[in-house]
Amino acid sequence: MQHYLDEHRPFPWTRTGRVYAPAGTEFSHGSHPCALHYHDDIFIVAFTRRDPQQRSHIFLSYARVDAGIMSLVGEPTLALGYGSPGTFDCDGVISVCLIAHRGVIYLYYVGWQNLPDTLWSCDTGRAILDPGALTLIREFPGPVLGRDKHNPLFAAATAFHVTGDIWRTWYNSGVRWERTADGWRHYYGIHYAESRDGIDWTCRPGMCIPFADDYEYAFGRPSVYYLDGTYYMWFAHRATRDIATYRIGFASSADGYTWLRNDALAGLDVAPQGWDSEMICYPYVFAHHGLMYMLYNGNGYGRTGFGLAVMESGE
Repeated sequence: MQHYLDEHRPFPWTRTGRVYAPAGTEFSHGSHPCALHYHDDIFIVAFTRRDPQQRSHIFLSYARVDAGIMSLVGEPTLALGYGSPGTFDCDGVISVCLIAHRGVIYLYYVGWQNLPDTLWSCDTGRAILDPGALTLIREFPGPVLGRDKHNPLFAAATAFHVTGDIWRTWYNSGVRWERTADGWRHYYGIHYAESRDGIDWTCRPGMCIPFADDYEYAFGRPSVYYLDGTYYMWFAHRATRDIATYRIGFASSADGYTWLRNDALAGLDVAPQGWDSEMICYPYVFAHHGLMYMLYNGNGYGRTGFGLAVMESGE
């Protein structure tokens, strides 16, 4: 993939269609999809649905990935609901990243907590996945990365890279809340932390990527892919002077600390019409059999489900 950077060419993502379209009345949405290879062409996919009270729940499914197409196998199952009253995830849980390490599969998830005056907080939890039963068990009742002296508002980790016993994460940390004529506006950006066990983290202060201008105020769900000495990051961001909704941006790095942002290379924008024509957000990038895949959400923060884009990996 390096040649796209060297030649300043957009990554040639091609849409292959919607993978999941929400149905039924018990739950809406199908947001924040992530995937992990299980065996052969079978992956495990986690994604998030909302109940009528807008509380998020995590669903799991098997999926077949072959020749640029992903198709869910069987009916998705509810695997993790909101937590106990007063806990960091008492108002919902959001799937963000599946990690296999030393024979154990972990799902990192974001726990949601509503605060007074329409404010909210979201911190990072970890659950253990049973791949045969498609079940999740919380590893801890509290967050593994959350509000602290470095992250006073929240800490929502969504991207991970593990080498041996070194865990790296790129996470969204709240910068500030600002009252506007339309209510409170959240400002949050991508930050970096390291760990020896994926549980206790040392945070590096400051945003990895600064806001582009006075209009931009949020980065959503970074996804990082490492190949041949380069970190590739796709992320959602908003807003611009003319566009209020999320778009997908791109940045690259040689060390994971210093990032060169170039949204023109991201390679995927809103469609001319259809389920992803108003917004495109929450990317998740992975590779399989020489192809790169991107799961992503469209209109309504996942209200229309999630789809897939594909390109040659160049490995």
